[in-house]
Amino acid sequence: MILRCCLFVVVLVLFQPVSALSERLHVVTEEWPPYTQSCDGKTSGVVTEIVRATLDRAGLAYSLDVYPWARAYDMARTQKNVLIYPIFKMPKRAEHFKWIKIQGLSVEMYLFSPKYRTDITLTSLDEARKYRIGVTRETSTHHFLLSRGFREGVNLFPVNCEQQNELKSSPDVARIDLTTGDALSLAYWLKHSGRPVDYWVPRVPLFQEDFYMAFGQQTSDAVVEIVERAFTDIYDEGRLDTIVEAYWRLFE
Repeated sequence: MILRCCLFVVVLVLFQPVSALSERLHVVTEEWPPYTQSCDGKTSGVVTEIVRATLDRAGLAYSLDVYPWARAYDMARTQKNVLIYPIFKMPKRAEHFKWIKIQGLSVEMYLFSPKYRTDITLTSLDEARKYRIGVTRETSTHHFLLSRGFREGVNLFPVNCEQQNELKSSPDVARIDLTTGDALSLAYWLKHSGRPVDYWVPRVPLFQEDFYMAFGQQTSDAVVEIVERAFTDIYDEGRLDTIVEAYWRLFE
């Protein structure tokens, strides 16, 4: 009887990783260059390359698609074997996901105003309540501002992607006064829209967050552990630094 139980435990331990490796993942992200971006049917970006390197090391089959953030988030939260990146680990999200931290990669989020808006004088988040803020729907900055008492339709105006805020802030449209984001991502959009690189002026810091990739609770722990172990391997080998440095040089 004891021998039979021992054999069962051994088989269970050996079978679980093999079963997990046979799972096919659906990887989802948004347009947030230079972290994630799509062009001519190919998805790239600094975090995309990190995720690809991780999954290739893990030996897992996967497909990768770009969606509006709200849709990608809902898919990852409710469906099995859906991996979302990059995502911030905020308190409201914590219990819905199984998290894998992308060590050594973080971002600072700010409120920005257009340079031509010399009428905007802003030194605190509280002062921003009198302005119209464009924010990408269901993102960390959206939830952050909601948690601080900002209200949709009053001083908070969600859009589907970051680029829309630049269009809505232009002098001929002027539907928002401020936007949220990080300097590197906004610099990318400005570079590709033909606007001056100093179009956006940082006004008020919001928060700094680490990047994560995450699975919903429906995904097995075995799959999560395989991916997490693979990321640790490429991080220890220094591959993360190589990927990040290659992308950062594009903006020097």
